[in-house]
Amino acid sequence: MNADTRINANSEFERARWQAERERLTAWLLGRDARLLPFDSIRRNLRHQSPFYRGIMEVPVEQIIGSVGRYDEMTREFLPLNNALRDRWVKMVELANSEGWPPVELYKISNAYFVRDGNHRVSAARRLKIPTVEAHVWEYPEEIEIGPKDSLDEVLNKFRERIFLEKTGLDRLYPSYDIRFTTSGRYPELQAQIEELRQKLELIDEREVNFEEAAAAWYELIYLPSVQIIRESGLLQAFPGRTEADLFAWMSLHRDRLRESYGDYEKLADLAQSLLRVYKENPAEKMSRQVRRLFGAEDLPRLGGLEPASADEEE
Repeated sequence: MNADTRINANSEFERARWQAERERLTAWLLGRDARLLPFDSIRRNLRHQSPFYRGIMEVPVEQIIGSVGRYDEMTREFLPLNNALRDRWVKMVELANSEGWPPVELYKISNAYFVRDGNHRVSAARRLKIPTVEAHVWEYPEEIEIGPKDSLDEVLNKFRERIFLEKTGLDRLYPSYDIRFTTSGRYPELQAQIEELRQKLELIDEREVNFEEAAAAWYELIYLPSVQIIRESGLLQAFPGRTEADLFAWMSLHRDRLRESYGDYEKLADLAQSLLRVYKENPAEKMSRQVRRLFGAEDLPRLGGLEPASADEEE
């Protein structure tokens, strides 16, 4: 390779590193993860663990959103996060301008792709605005959809919601069903609530109550009335980017702690109003909180697992 080609490739790497640091800082301030999606964290939730080889095909670069082994070395846009990647990265840029690359190797789940081999090639392609790469593709058959902008929490929540709906049937029974979380791990908490109610109903009715019947009772008698109160209280205004389900799960999980902090409330609406007065913030306070969190100057979250999220977290 001639000297000019090497100089240009190194300049591209420097620009890519600068942009990667900007992305990492922005993501940090917003409480998001700038890195690629880790394939193994998603694969272990798949029902089918053996992929099918689909052959060599042209894959849109923007649909490649994760990696098997280098997910913590590059941003979601495949920008390099450390200088140790320079030599290999520069070589890929040089090859792109001369003889080209061999096909990369990708795993496919839904419409998303994960790099098995060829992270530097994909990174160089993103930086050089090459729209597609030639790839060997192995596909996992899966029912959920993974979008190019989905966070890891959003992807994992889709798996958990699928299990939740298979057990409860709420989406079949209630066309208006809409339980959505912005944090992971909440659906099992709801299942625990339903199981607790199921056992109580069996004692009261002196008969067997199946899980779907208990789920319908929980949805109508506990969840929907609570969500209505959350809506009417205006509490969501204090937590932009969060959902009614987020607040319901948090209030349910920490009800004993809330009782200790705010006393006994005859009505959930009164508790919601009290929480609103405590946690409502103006924009300046929100920015100050994020900066304190960034530099570790404040022990967050105050809400025991649920803090006001940036509106930019909505995807």
